[in-house]
Amino acid sequence: MTNIEAMNWLLQVDGRLYQTKAESVKSNAWVAVVRFPGSGAKKSKLIVALGGTAEEATTAAEGQWQELWKDISKLH
Repeated sequence: MTNIEAMNWLLQVDGRLYQTKAESVKSNAWVAVVRFPGSGAKKSKLIVALGGTAEEATTAAEGQWQELWKDISKLH
């Protein structure tokens, strides 16, 4: 996923992206946070994905989103 694709996907799902900046650590961590909506009896879920880059964190969140979508699709 490119940076533009990551930002577009986050906008589509109303997700957020955070970057940690610890002075004692040389590398920063990125956190993508997305709420997966509930369906019927299924409650909504909070997806929190970590990565070394914004793209890695967003790709991880999108992967979790797809897995949840597959589970809901099986029910219908």
